[in-house]
Order: sequence, then structure tokens, then C-alpha cells
Amino acid sequence: MLLCDNQGNTDRMYPQLRHAIWNGCTLADIAFPIFIIIMGMVVPYALSRRIAKSVSPLKIIVHIFGRSVGIFALGLFLNGFPLYDLSSIRIFGVLQRIALTYLVVSCVTLVILYAVKNKLIQTAIQLVLALIIITVYYLLLKHVNVPEFGKGILEQNGNLAQYIDMKYLHGHMYTPTYDPEGILGTLPAVGSALFGTVVGQILTFPTDRKMLKFLGLLAFGIITLNLANKATIVIPFNKNLWSSSFVLLTAGIAFSVVAVLYLIMDIVNYEALLKPFMALGRSSIVIYVVSELIRKTLWIIPVVDMVTKDKVNLNVWITTHYIMPWSGNILDSAYFGIVYVVLWMIIMTYFYGKDLQ
Repeated sequence: MLLCDNQGNTDRMYPQLRHAIWNGCTLADIAFPIFIIIMGMVVPYALSRRIAKSVSPLKIIVHIFGRSVGIFALGLFLNGFPLYDLSSIRIFGVLQRIALTYLVVSCVTLVILYAVKNKLIQTAIQLVLALIIITVYYLLLKHVNVPEFGKGILEQNGNLAQYIDMKYLHGHMYTPTYDPEGILGTLPAVGSALFGTVVGQILTFPTDRKMLKFLGLLAFGIITLNLANKATIVIPFNKNLWSSSFVLLTAGIAFSVVAVLYLIMDIVNYEALLKPFMALGRSSIVIYVVSELIRKTLWIIPVVDMVTKDKVNLNVWITTHYIMPWSGNILDSAYFGIVYVVLWMIIMTYFYGKDLQ
């Protein structure tokens, strides 16, 4: 997300770092759902730890609600910055979707952990719930009538998600006619987070047979990717709609990547190269908020180019003068983003260096 949101020149972004205009999937499209899945991974571990410490269910629920409200409020803070025009402020967004999915998935998981003691059954319930949610979402998109458009519209104009957002969020969306993080799309995002809880359950399963966990995660990844491919027959990959096939695709990628990381870090015990990424994960929400503030302030500072006499944004000026001379004008924007991410890694490794030893 840091890489895709901080490009040196948005006029010539590397194609894989652009979101697909509508149907399709790029590297940029999978960043946010995998963030959601990772959040879901942590939920069963965090809740189990609190339950083991005999924290009361009421206190846990209050903590969940408090964190959800705080994240949602941060999202509103970013959306309104710096003018805070309440007549047009965007209500939903990235952090708001994280807050809502965290709220729902944490409460659901808490109920499951208290009601069912067998970890395999807990995991099965979470997996079935995720599949039910994305199935229901698909049926809603395909069979609910949208006034003036009809049923089953999956184009940018006329789909059910757009209709609901236009009805209840009109004037407070990402664009005048559409919001990629709107109301209905939060439902399949909950499915993504529930897939994440399945990963978390597998990783925390009480067994020393680590290779079995690795193979289980890898098998789930392969199976889910195959399901995603078959699902495209009826609904295409679409990040804006957070389509059911897109949920399966990103879940399959997440399962597979986590399996490989688990092999490297917990079985082979070779994690030194990954410590900079671990440092980023220690304060991911804070980094995202600060990075968004930088994107909305520092990068848009106007600078007069002494050669062309044109006024350009600071990020464009830096890219043109310090990156493009050695990288050319095809990958320069991507290299700017990579350098930006590396700087964050250095900063966070410095702060968390001792904790990562």
C-alpha cells in the first residue's frame, strides 16, 4: 500500500502499481485485501490470549468497539484533511473498512471461541462463514433488482453496490457516483477477514508438527486459487466491487505467501532478511496514516523546475532530477515508491531494532 500510493509521477505509474479500472487484478489491487486478511489472522491469536488471561467477555467487547471506533475516526480524519468540509466529506474509506471488518470478525470469533472449544471445529465454522458470506454477496449482486437497471449488473454503473451507496452516501463518496470502499462491499471484506482467521487458527494450532502447518496452508492456498479461477466463470475479479472471485483470489494468494513465509521463518529459521518487513508490521496503521498525510502535504508542495520553468509537485521534481536520470522514464515512478518504502523500513527498524533481535 505504501508502494502503490506513493509514486514519483502518477502520470506514468508502472501498470502493476495502478488499480485495474474495473474488472481485472493488478498488484495494487491485492494490497488492501491482504491487509484485511492479515488483520483477520491476528484476531484469533489476540482473543485467545485475552481469554487465557481470564479477561471478561464484556471487557474484550468494549476493547473491540473502542479500537474499531478509533480506526474509523482516523479514517474520517484522513478523508477530511485538511479542509474538513462536512458537507462533502467522504464517510467510508480504507481505514473505515478495516474498522468495520475488525469489529464484525472479532465479535464473531469471540462468540465462536467461547461457544466451541475444539480448534478444528472453530476453524471449520470460520471457513464456512466466509464461504457463505461471499456466496450471499454474489447472489445479492446477481439477483437483487436495481431500479432503472435491473438485475445482475456488474458494470461500474447500475450495480447494486453503487445503488446502495448513491442512496445512503450521496455526496459523501470517493467519486460523485462511486465508492470502492462503500457499504455493501464491506460484506465480502468481512469474508476476506474470516479467511484470515482461518490462517491464524492454523498457525496457532497446538502441535509441534510445523511441516504439517506449512503443507496445510499451502494446500488451502492452491485449493482457494483454483476456486477463484472457477468463480470467474460467473463473476470476474473486481477490487472495486470486492467480488466473490476476488475474495477467493486474494485469500489464495495470502494462504500461499504465508505458507512460504512460515517455512522460511518458523521451519528454516532464517528471518534476518525479513526483519525490515517485520518492523513495518509493528505499527502498520500509524505508518499508513502518517504516509497518507505526507502524500496530501509534502508531495504536493509546488516546486519550480529551473530547467523547464514549469511548476511541479515535489515528488515529481525529485523523481525527474534524482531518479529518472539513471532509471529512465518507464520505471522511475516505481523506483521512487520503492525508495520511499525502504526509508520507512530503515526508520521502523531503528525504532524496533532491539525488539526484532
